[in-house]
Amino acid sequence: MESTDGPWARGGTDAIEFIRTERRLGSIPFSAKCRVLAATTLSCLGSAACAGPVADEWVHRVERGDTLIGLHARLLRPQASWRELQRLNRIADPRRLVPGSALRIPLAMLREEPVTVEVLHTHGEVWVERGGTPRAPLSAGTTLAAGDVLHTGAQSSLSLRFADGSRALLGPGGRLAVERLMRLGASGVADTRLRLESGSIEAQVPPASAPARPAPRFELRTPAVNLGVRGTAFRGRADAQRTVAEVTSGRVAVGPQALDAGFGVTADQRGVGPVRALLAAPDLAGMPQRVERLPLRLPLPEVSGSATQRVQIFDLATPQRLLLEGLFAPPTAAWPDNLPDGRYEVRVRASDTDGVEGHEAIAQITLKARPEPPFLLRPRAGEAVVDEEVELAWSRNPQAARYRLQVSRTPTFEAPLALERDDLTANELRVRLPPATYHWRVMSVRPDGDSGPWGDALVMERLERPPPPPPPPAPGAPASQGPQAVEEGVMLSWSASPLPGARYQVQVARDPAFAAPVLDQTTTQTQMLLARPDAGTYHVRVRTIAADGRASDFGSAQVVEVPRSFNWLWLVPLPLLLLLL
Repeated sequence: MESTDGPWARGGTDAIEFIRTERRLGSIPFSAKCRVLAATTLSCLGSAACAGPVADEWVHRVERGDTLIGLHARLLRPQASWRELQRLNRIADPRRLVPGSALRIPLAMLREEPVTVEVLHTHGEVWVERGGTPRAPLSAGTTLAAGDVLHTGAQSSLSLRFADGSRALLGPGGRLAVERLMRLGASGVADTRLRLESGSIEAQVPPASAPARPAPRFELRTPAVNLGVRGTAFRGRADAQRTVAEVTSGRVAVGPQALDAGFGVTADQRGVGPVRALLAAPDLAGMPQRVERLPLRLPLPEVSGSATQRVQIFDLATPQRLLLEGLFAPPTAAWPDNLPDGRYEVRVRASDTDGVEGHEAIAQITLKARPEPPFLLRPRAGEAVVDEEVELAWSRNPQAARYRLQVSRTPTFEAPLALERDDLTANELRVRLPPATYHWRVMSVRPDGDSGPWGDALVMERLERPPPPPPPPAPGAPASQGPQAVEEGVMLSWSASPLPGARYQVQVARDPAFAAPVLDQTTTQTQMLLARPDAGTYHVRVRTIAADGRASDFGSAQVVEVPRSFNWLWLVPLPLLLLLL
């Protein structure tokens, strides 16, 4: 029975070309013949049939004065035989070649020249090992050669550009060995071989630039299977036990079988699994165009047949620079890592139950989270205020030259507003407000007018009259122990993190460098009391700690002033005052 795997399953065309190639090669050395035959089989995978010159041959246009002996000295490996070229091309006289005629030369016979690969971009922790020496940091612009081994850390990546124009992106947690980098003589064809030990790679290999010029030879080896590539865009992920491959254009040979565009496959030590169609690209209609909060959180749509989705964040200015990546279950993707303000490209693809990732959806977002809004100090959330004149106060952001304040009777801050100011250089304001429920928020504005996002709004209640006093003690109850504290200190409030299970590390220090914090605590709440601080200037900063323990960078430090005229002594209970006297 005829096999249904590999090139033999397409009507026998590739098998016939394989036999023709074997006969043309005649008696060249066995190892060279094997390389040509194997490469011919892989190249046939890239077309419905191998018509005309085989893909692993190069066509030389004969020039006046060319001879087979002279071409051997100029173009071929020393061990290659010009007589094989004579037989392959059916040339009667090796000294009399017809100018302008086509001379077909197997790539395996061409002289090899070593080439290099360039590091285009790096992000995070990226290293290179060379010649068995300890790994060293790797930066953009570095030139790599065969034998180099590349490593990427968590949330780190690097992109490469090869001599033939091929490009590859190595994702987080990757180990990639550069095994072979050659150019095959005057043909200009690059012969590249990489080995992916762990991590992920995305590659684009250009097709043949002309009918007479073969496509680049690009091979990716993994512990489970080898991938042969011709004019293809593909993705691969590997570890010691398993390899996953997906083709988005062209065709890839995965072990003994061909993988067309729009399909994916898994492979392990037992062999290559069944080919399956890639899942549809997720619908990113719900992706926000502007994001104003860190850590970054993005909504994910449900995709039929998928439980998880891979989300990648790229710098829009340098699309080959991968900044963040993660595998998430809808409805959200979130990272504790901070990103600078800017424009980014979001790429999302759904994963099936075997980990084969589908077609990619792309969206663009603008991140504008800075200058960060100040912490709101008073009134506290939900506080009832009885004074006709309400004092609004917030921390001071050192990046801000002024603040914008809005007070509204609706949580959506629709016009008309109860109060709006855009000229506040101080970090407090006393205003007269009639009795009602109010929502208020503040944003920071830099000296050049660049404004950040609004902070989370707080709600306060402006009461018409003071609340009634508490009822007197019941008969027989013990006497009062003295006056209770009405003001306990300075209450700090900040925006809630979108990360589920997030905690917050709060630091308060006298100095802006936080060399000796007077307070360093972790809490699950979005506010903390700075109890009865001494008068003076305090610097406050907060960072988010995700449920898995990863901590974000600290946000911009805010400044809180405690006036010297405020005396906390009167808050001490009466019995303690009597003892002091």
